[in-house]
Amino acid sequence: MTEQDQYLIDEFKTRLRLLISKQNSLKNENKHLLDQLINVQSDLAKVREESELLVEKYENLKVAKTFIASDDEKQNAKQKITKIVREIDKCIAQLNV
Repeated sequence: MTEQDQYLIDEFKTRLRLLISKQNSLKNENKHLLDQLINVQSDLAKVREESELLVEKYENLKVAKTFIASDDEKQNAKQKITKIVREIDKCIAQLNV
């Protein structure tokens, strides 16, 4: 084996070690990125759930707000109910006669 051959073999070994080292480094980086992706996907799922709950609460609040009447509306409703009750009482009184 000549000195040139030995040099080529040594150069090949050095480059092979570098290649293996780079491969291991990329494997570790890939594992780290996959773990990070899993964490981000989990966080995203939690945020989506929370968003859905907030939308549902918002819809419930909108419905509840429609049932809450202002003081004027309550007073008008009471007056109408009182008027209807009086009319019913009059009708009952006429039926009893």
